[in-house]
Amino acid sequence: MKIKYNLVCLVLISLIYTSCKKEKLSEESVFVNSQLPKNALDNYIYNNYTVPYNIDIIYKYVDRESDQTYNLVPATYDGSIRMTKLLLNFGLKPYDDITGSKAFMRAYFPKILTYIGTSSVKSNGTIVLGTAEGGKKINLYNLNNLAANSTSISYLNKYYFHVIHHEFQHILNQTKPFPTSFNTISGVGYVGDVWNTTYVTDGAAIAAGFISPYASKESTEDFAELYSFYITLSASEYTAYLNSTGSTAAGIAIINTKMEVVKTYMKNEYGIDMDALRANIQAKVAGLSTFDQTTLP
Repeated sequence: MKIKYNLVCLVLISLIYTSCKKEKLSEESVFVNSQLPKNALDNYIYNNYTVPYNIDIIYKYVDRESDQTYNLVPATYDGSIRMTKLLLNFGLKPYDDITGSKAFMRAYFPKILTYIGTSSVKSNGTIVLGTAEGGKKINLYNLNNLAANSTSISYLNKYYFHVIHHEFQHILNQTKPFPTSFNTISGVGYVGDVWNTTYVTDGAAIAAGFISPYASKESTEDFAELYSFYITLSASEYTAYLNSTGSTAAGIAIINTKMEVVKTYMKNEYGIDMDALRANIQAKVAGLSTFDQTTLP
């Protein structure tokens, strides 16, 4: 038995030695960081967003960056170009103009934007047009319908600019909370997730003191809605909206009280005059019909 055991050991040692002798590990790592060639949009994003604002835009569909609970499709290349140019001119530059530099947007605007081609439809039938995550990221949806509606300011406001400013306001609130006194203006009037069935028209919501049906969900949404509606609509458009069918003077008075809190917050906490910001946006909107949305340098 001892002789057999020794022979087995010798065979094993021989096999191990032979195996080790034949296999020589490569000094090159199998984990290689391959770099894809950059196209014109990649370069535009780098030069106009990443360098001046430290912002990255993910327009090539990455599943881990999107909400897996919805059936979504990638944004088209054309839609991504249009959104990127429109957002720069109508979303970021107005803040640069009234603050005098890019420092404000570099400090506070989210560092990641993701583009999705379609909208997210929730189980209650409502459509998600945008979401903010942790103060660092905004997801924008419905980009594949942009080309056909790219010169309609009402469409752009409803589906993109209103969403962007709304979500940006959430991020500003996460950085510096708005006064708790705001919560008491409508108090127990907030209705949570049944907002879409509680107020089925804008006028009904306004009559109850909410700038939109969605604003009645909770105070944080109310605050963001007020901000976004005010700066994306002209003074005449805003007044006309407040007087939507079904609204009341009492409801408008409540909204005006809330708006003063929003304006004071933006001025005191961030040095942003909302009237000056709106005027700057409207001046740019006047040139929307001739704004080049597709040419990249």
